[in-house]
Amino acid sequence: NETRPMSSKEEANDYRYFPDPDLLPVVIEPQDIDEIKQKMPELPEVETIKRGLEKKIVGKTIADFDSDWHKAINKPLATYRRLVKGLKIKKVWRRAKMLGLDLSQGKKILFHLKMTGQLVYQGEPNKFTHAIFTFSDKSKLFFNDVRKFGWVRLFKDDELEKVLEKMNLGPEPLESDFTVKYLKRVAVRRARTKVKQFIMDPQVVVGVGNIYSDEVCYYAKVRPDRLVKDLTDKEIKLIHKGIIKILTASIKAQGTTFSNYVNADGEAGAFVKQLKVYQRYGQKCYKCKGKIVRMKISGRTSSYCPRCQT
Repeated sequence: NETRPMSSKEEANDYRYFPDPDLLPVVIEPQDIDEIKQKMPELPEVETIKRGLEKKIVGKTIADFDSDWHKAINKPLATYRRLVKGLKIKKVWRRAKMLGLDLSQGKKILFHLKMTGQLVYQGEPNKFTHAIFTFSDKSKLFFNDVRKFGWVRLFKDDELEKVLEKMNLGPEPLESDFTVKYLKRVAVRRARTKVKQFIMDPQVVVGVGNIYSDEVCYYAKVRPDRLVKDLTDKEIKLIHKGIIKILTASIKAQGTTFSNYVNADGEAGAFVKQLKVYQRYGQKCYKCKGKIVRMKISGRTSSYCPRCQT
């Protein structure tokens, strides 16, 4: 059954990932929502950070932990610190737009960068640093977050399994279960959804946000406001292919940086140079030389070429 699309303010303040009342996010002013969402890290950015941290922190032992923002963590600071001290990092992984650490003794840490979060290894803390992991070799991992919506939560293995299960997430777009056949099947259930919303729905496929949904629609030559029920089989195949191709290319370029996103070394991503339509409204289309225009879809600005996309 199709659910009612959330309004832009509901989406920005979606409480599904905040089961504890004490961890509810600060309310965002409506006029700020679209600007913030334009720059939210998506799958390529989080995957880039994951791959960077894999090389740097796996095998390290946590000697200390500190945080100055109680809503970023899900336990009292003293408890959190006591539980992670002495634990070894065994694995770094990603699910959707979240990044996880497998620790010794069956513990796990789950990060969500939300809108402006960063995970930077080494370097120096700044006024937006809200959590610091110090390792036994004196190296550090900094969690920075300008808007303070992100979080760093500690779970037991079985607890995290239940949290992820409740999110009801769709398949990973770069894994084998994300097929054209699957996309066609789920499209039937989302028939009256607009294409951009369909691509961005984490219950359909995870990790695709405002940036890459615009690029995928351009690749597939479909307007972002088309209804899913009007897509041809060929267009669904192009959307499927575009999601895989564009996300893969962005990962290779270390993601897209417009403002806050940086990789694990604190460096900006370079995929912004390859964007065809995202935030290029008013400029010429690279293919037809027509003008890129924009529209609002569920509170988000979407850019597209009215000549190339129908």
